[in-house]
Amino acid sequence: MGFKMKQQIILAFCFLITLGITGCQTSTARVGTANAPTANNKMAPQRVDIRGSIIMSRYDQGQVILEVEGFPSQYSRFDRAYVLVLPTTQIVGPDGQSISLSELRQGQNVAIQLRGGGQGNLVGLGVARQVWVEETN
Repeated sequence: MGFKMKQQIILAFCFLITLGITGCQTSTARVGTANAPTANNKMAPQRVDIRGSIIMSRYDQGQVILEVEGFPSQYSRFDRAYVLVLPTTQIVGPDGQSISLSELRQGQNVAIQLRGGGQGNLVGLGVARQVWVEETN
């Protein structure tokens, strides 16, 4: 094996190590800090894909499908949305603590960010990225 071949192998090895180190970093941001213009990080951001009340909740095989009827707002994209909530979805309770998927109930007020913004015009369809359970007034 020539000197040039050894240099290329060492260079490729260093590149793979660098790629592995930078690709495995995890986020240390607290829940609710991304896109949160509010002073209180426990609350949902002002602009969300849908903010409303859960009118139907259906559980099947570890996933929940929510039907959310939106509140009239210029800061919400959809009037109604059908949202798939996975076990990996971040769900934040009214106190700012993470809650489990099984704690989502009919009648709760929620704010939801969808992955990729969801699909649809007035009626949204998508997979939840983050769900905030809000206080009922």
